[in-house]
Amino acid sequence: MKISTPYRHRSALLLPLLVLLLAAACARQGAPPGGPVDRKPPRIMATAPRPDTTRVPLDSRIFLHFNESVEHRSCEESIFITPQPAEKPRYKWHGRKLEIIIPGGLLPQRTYVITVGTGTRDLRNIAMASSYSLAFSTGDSLDRGALAGKILCEGQAEGVQLWAYELGGGEPNPAQTPPLYVTQANSLGEFALEYLALGAYRLFAVGDRDRNNRYDAEREIIGIASRDYLLTSGRPRIDGLLLRAALQDTTPPALAGASALDARHLDLRFSEHMAERRLANPANYRITTGGDTLAVLDLFIDKRNPAYLHLLTAEQQAEAAYTVTVGEGWDLAGHPLADTSRTATFTGSARADSAKPYFIASRPEDKARNVPLDAAITLAFSEAMDQPLAGLAFALSDTGRTPLPGRITWLSSAEMEFRPDSLLRPDRLYTVRMAVDSLRDRQGNPLADTLLTIRFQTLNPDTLSEIAGALRDAAPGRSGPFFITARVPKGAAYEITAAQEGAWRFEKIMPGEYLIDFFRDEDGDGRFSPGRPFPWQPAERYTLYPDTIRVRSRWPNEGNDLLLPE
Repeated sequence: MKISTPYRHRSALLLPLLVLLLAAACARQGAPPGGPVDRKPPRIMATAPRPDTTRVPLDSRIFLHFNESVEHRSCEESIFITPQPAEKPRYKWHGRKLEIIIPGGLLPQRTYVITVGTGTRDLRNIAMASSYSLAFSTGDSLDRGALAGKILCEGQAEGVQLWAYELGGGEPNPAQTPPLYVTQANSLGEFALEYLALGAYRLFAVGDRDRNNRYDAEREIIGIASRDYLLTSGRPRIDGLLLRAALQDTTPPALAGASALDARHLDLRFSEHMAERRLANPANYRITTGGDTLAVLDLFIDKRNPAYLHLLTAEQQAEAAYTVTVGEGWDLAGHPLADTSRTATFTGSARADSAKPYFIASRPEDKARNVPLDAAITLAFSEAMDQPLAGLAFALSDTGRTPLPGRITWLSSAEMEFRPDSLLRPDRLYTVRMAVDSLRDRQGNPLADTLLTIRFQTLNPDTLSEIAGALRDAAPGRSGPFFITARVPKGAAYEITAAQEGAWRFEKIMPGEYLIDFFRDEDGDGRFSPGRPFPWQPAERYTLYPDTIRVRSRWPNEGNDLLLPE
């Protein structure tokens, strides 16, 4: 049978097309369609040199063989080599195998550790489940020193690096000198620096965002160890280290500006939140124009933004050029005002004070629950208030609407407190009512609202319990009070102070799962001191109780002994 000419032409056209389709199918890489999605993390299957190899030649090439293809950049940025090479290593990929080239070769008689961090991701963006470390030595044996512990910080600690510097060759400055040993914390904040040479080390936890092996104080968090660590043949490993990493405030505060709101009110604006210490004294301020002095009659720090200070002054001269000078002041980190940033200028106002003050906040808050029976009620306002107690229409009452007797005092010119004469009743709904037109500012302006109402409910003491134990310091001869905090994650927190070693107890706390942390305030400033990287100042010693403490109603949890490491 003869094949028609059109059919022969169609066959000739289809054959090359089929060849092209088959070739494209063969060239296409990746998993075939269908079947389960690969969600397994990448891992390292083999290395060269093999782990724990000794007498490795100085010109050896280093290879890491992965079980699957990984994203090159994520892997290269997650590799840490200790001791750090003098020059940046080079990377060459051979499919799933990575070759690490160290310029100049390896150093003699050294233990090397190549760590691949959890930032390494496969082509499906799945990260390594845990970091991997390869150790080998160019000498006859491997170093066996180790430092291990945990890094704490706000947010995720994974990826924060632990830097170790050998001591003996001058004081290390992490802002200028790269560390000799580096590792990375896992998702729990845990770290382990192993295969260290015996000797003394200084440790820092650094969030090295730009990965340049230099600490940037303006952008990166840092944690400073509470002491240096010495690894010896008798004690080659130290565990349980704890570093708290945070962005350090290294800049002294400054008076950023002053502005007259009206003829009697002046606002001072600082560059950051300020501590109330010393700022609350009117004698701390001098306001002048020409040879005249403007008196400061009252002042208070803004409750919503502690970078602002509100002053009540004598009558200002309209359009007069004033200079205000602040004597002393400290930010929340304890830095004093810069000597060159204590003054500001403003123009006197002729505007009369006609603005109505307003209510800002209360303690307890409206609709609060489980309020302690010994609670006082505080009300904060937007400006300095006149403080007559006679005729002040304030009442705290329970469901019976009978006002409770008590005493009103002013904590500042803008915050009043009512303390009942007796304890509140348990599991009871209370209401605060105040006809606010009975309260006026220092210029006679009434509050903007006419009635203030706050409702809260007291706790039931039968639901309360206790946590107790004994406290001991492993470092002899130290002094200073202990600050102990018990907190429920994303919940209540309680703090007590123990003047010395011995028994401690949290009383009347709500049931829950509690975490305990504590530190010793050896410098006596009433807060945890995080230390300084350079010139070096160690952080105050701080630690966590290793277990979660379960507290049940009316069932005290005792025997929780706390030990502060040396």
